[in-house]
Amino acid sequence: MVYTGTGQLRRTTHNQSRQVFSSSSPKPHVINVVIADHQPVYRAGIAKLLAAEDDMRIIAQPFSAEHLMNVLDKLRPHVLVISSGFVNEPETLKRITGMANERQIAILVLTENNEPSPKFVPWGAQGVFYRSIKGSTLVTGVRQLSQGGRFLQMHAAAELTADLVGERVTSQLSRRELKIISAVVQGYKNSEIASEMGMTVPLIKRMIRGIFDKTGVSGRLELALFVVHHQVLAQAAAAQRMVPDLSTGPKPLKRNLRVAATGSASLPKIAGFITPPRTA
Repeated sequence: MVYTGTGQLRRTTHNQSRQVFSSSSPKPHVINVVIADHQPVYRAGIAKLLAAEDDMRIIAQPFSAEHLMNVLDKLRPHVLVISSGFVNEPETLKRITGMANERQIAILVLTENNEPSPKFVPWGAQGVFYRSIKGSTLVTGVRQLSQGGRFLQMHAAAELTADLVGERVTSQLSRRELKIISAVVQGYKNSEIASEMGMTVPLIKRMIRGIFDKTGVSGRLELALFVVHHQVLAQAAAAQRMVPDLSTGPKPLKRNLRVAATGSASLPKIAGFITPPRTA
């Protein structure tokens, strides 16, 4: 069954596409996107994937429900990409989707492969994808949502649910390599990774080249896309991630809100990158 965007469910054959797109509104010149995902490495991968598109800009990546609602109120993005695990309480997620719909912000929910995707439609989500979705389909989905489209992916692809490639690659990586992958995807420079891990920059460069060989990618952006496509690797890297010490409290969030709200053409494509504070 496929949700058509008009309140109807349409039966499809086994070989037909599991999602359907429809749109009616004009496409914005630049699509402002907010990403709220509970996995920092996966979130960073999505940000790089979307920011690589000429017509998309990531304006914030909040890490709590309170920050997200502040962002939606102040920045009014075109599309909110939110994971089903971003908040623990269903009522909080309903409040977020309700607030977004009041401000005419399209909502794309990324759900786990074992969750029933239709349950998010009554909550106000215009689109639902499983986290195992291909990067190109995710990009298309964000564009369609910005035009007023709706879609519902009914089933996670079986070949992605059993992520044999992700499992094989992850098993070949050491904990240090997973930590480096996490840092690279989150945007850390080689010098910052070296300083954090107590290693030299040349050694970090050699290890990154080794990671590229093991994952079959040729650069940092491709590595981010590889992480997005393989949840097993994303989760393993997230467990080893480097978390900065935000000793200035909420000021980074306020600064990012002020910068992104100016609407200046000189803004970077990823205007706000917010990570959780260090835990004890």
